[in-house]
Amino acid sequence: MTKITRDLNDYGFSTEVRVRLGETDAVGIVFFGSFAVYFDVGRMDYLAQLGLHHLDGPVKDLIPGAVVHQEAHFHSPARYNDILVTHVRMARIGTTSYTFHFLINQKRTREVVSTGSLTLAWLDDDFKPMRIPDAFRETVKVFEGDRLESAEES
Repeated sequence: MTKITRDLNDYGFSTEVRVRLGETDAVGIVFFGSFAVYFDVGRMDYLAQLGLHHLDGPVKDLIPGAVVHQEAHFHSPARYNDILVTHVRMARIGTTSYTFHFLINQKRTREVVSTGSLTLAWLDDDFKPMRIPDAFRETVKVFEGDRLESAEES
């Protein structure tokens, strides 16, 4: 599996989020669980930017997948009202799963706040893993180019 990188040149997409008060903890920094939301915002904005959010699955405009792995690494604190930039790349596409990498930094200082990854399995209507559709795979390959690791395995 490709290592999560801090090189911004490896990320072809980014989106922003302003930290809301409810995303902070008792000591005034972003609660670790909030990063799952930030990663998900990055994932969904990435897919929308590639036009991959228009599907006719059980939930309109939502790719039929489930998170099977998430990891987050914390490098510096973020606080209420900070603007965070979430840089997103799809690092790998397997047969039935795909993995995003994230790098979140402070917009003002550019300091790295967090890095992480999210792996999803593509599911059929019975919630069983199925082969990722070729149209999805090809759209991502065109966008990511040589940055994408393809593996014909789960």
